[in-house]
Amino acid sequence: MKRTWLQFASLLIVIPTLGTACGDDSGGTASTSASETTGSMTDEAGEAGSMSGESGSSDSMSGSSDTMTSEASTGDGDGDSASATGDGDGDTASATGDGDGDTTSATGDGDGDTTGDGDGDATSATGDGDGDGDGDSTGATGDGDGDGDGVNWWDVPNEPPCPPDLSADAVLTGTALAPDGLIPVSEALVYTSPTVPAGVPAGVHCADCVELDCGAEHGTLSGVDGSFSLNVSSGDKYLVVQKGQFLRYTPLTVVAGTQAVDVALTTLPNEWDPANGEFIPRIAIADGSYDRLEDALGKMGLGDTVVSAFEERLVPGSESFELWNNGRDPVSDGLASQGNFLDLLNDPTRMATYHIIFVPCSTSDVGEGLSATQIQNIRDWVAAGGRWYVADWSGDFMAEVFPEYQTFFRDSSNDVELGSFDSDGVSLDATLSSWLDALPAALKDINPFNDTNGHPTLNNLPIIPTVDNFSGVQYPLPVILVDDGQGGFINTGHRAWLEGPGDGFEVPASPNHPLTVAAQFGCGRIQFTSYHAAEFENYVGMTPQELVLMYTILEIGVCQGEVPQIGRASCRERV
Repeated sequence: MKRTWLQFASLLIVIPTLGTACGDDSGGTASTSASETTGSMTDEAGEAGSMSGESGSSDSMSGSSDTMTSEASTGDGDGDSASATGDGDGDTASATGDGDGDTTSATGDGDGDTTGDGDGDATSATGDGDGDGDGDSTGATGDGDGDGDGVNWWDVPNEPPCPPDLSADAVLTGTALAPDGLIPVSEALVYTSPTVPAGVPAGVHCADCVELDCGAEHGTLSGVDGSFSLNVSSGDKYLVVQKGQFLRYTPLTVVAGTQAVDVALTTLPNEWDPANGEFIPRIAIADGSYDRLEDALGKMGLGDTVVSAFEERLVPGSESFELWNNGRDPVSDGLASQGNFLDLLNDPTRMATYHIIFVPCSTSDVGEGLSATQIQNIRDWVAAGGRWYVADWSGDFMAEVFPEYQTFFRDSSNDVELGSFDSDGVSLDATLSSWLDALPAALKDINPFNDTNGHPTLNNLPIIPTVDNFSGVQYPLPVILVDDGQGGFINTGHRAWLEGPGDGFEVPASPNHPLTVAAQFGCGRIQFTSYHAAEFENYVGMTPQELVLMYTILEIGVCQGEVPQIGRASCRERV
């Protein structure tokens, strides 16, 4: 990525059937909405010295709109259905709650069943001490929310891919960086391999995860500041740095002792160049009337940018993605156009060449009235492993295509496109919060590089200010359950990453509502933000919402994790 400075003058419960996914050898297809599998944006511990990293397979599946629906439940923390607010116990005998969840004791025994075993379920007379607090018996760990859904697709714990090899005679140290070479990457998978690693398939695919042989290979995860330290045996290796579908591998001679790795080898690539061990997601952008996502991706390193008169813009021809006309013709900005975006949605073969499709803000009527064929093509593409990102005034591309996943605030004309408002968001993800906090000061505040001091900053964390919100998603977020094949269910519905107040008009100012959400659908993921990917005007640097966008782009690209399959052994998540 090159940044040129010319001047520096004065972002119901639905229970579908479970099919095949995640690289199913049979090549079977799914037949329901929300489809058949879930994954995780975090990491999963392995078994018997084997852990999972990123990789991919090219199997596909399809989704349909057939679902079973009922009233959504968000969980009130007690495990009963008697109170929307929750009384803290899980029974219906007391308005105030006795703290246990049964009706046998006025004082409460603290467990939630009639056996007094202290665990919160009724599956063991002696008590297993798990205290999962969710009021159901479908999951051994529980999610503690009381809605009875067991586990969510994002609940997988974060652990290193391999335990440290204390017998290794070398230590590799370095920092994983985004394609721009400046922004640190949290929880990138860093490992060495004695053989050429598998790359990323060229088109949409159900991403299986590499199994690291922790005896022959060595792996770790980068910290929130991108730093890593990897114990490894000396010799000729391939060093692999990967986050989602960004992957770089490089031959490296490891010498005994501590070895600092050149940052060029630990920076995620900015172009698709498999011959040189560089892989990035193939990206399509529906070029919208208002949101300048192309400039934001350029700042992330997926193109060169030029700075002039306090504006940082993408250099035409340098972009590592393709643009389609969705209200704004890319040609008007000197960029190449692939044609009309709706034509792409009519062409599943062309759609299958992309890993991620972005639909940022555009004119309010662009996404209205999608055809049944276009809707099904999108659902099939996501179920096959695609990543579908939609922002604010393009909300119909989410509301019409995945209506079971969220309820939008609407205006008096029943439109999802609302007036503009700013919102002081709060992160609901601990790793995202830690990553933002660890960013260098120059990335938290871009005002010194611009001619005004009006740009939002990250100087007041945990507040994450967002501007130009033009839509809103309501709580509760529907729980979408998929049979896990083991007698339980996994919630594949939206996870809220960021929440904040509305404007007090169509979107209430209190309580908070989701600003950024992401969900699992088949082998793919869907994501929506109520705000622009970038601020409305042009400026130098990346605002807080652009940084959140970059973080979630990397996260939604991760491979499928620990997803129980019918008729197939589970696959594993790494990053």
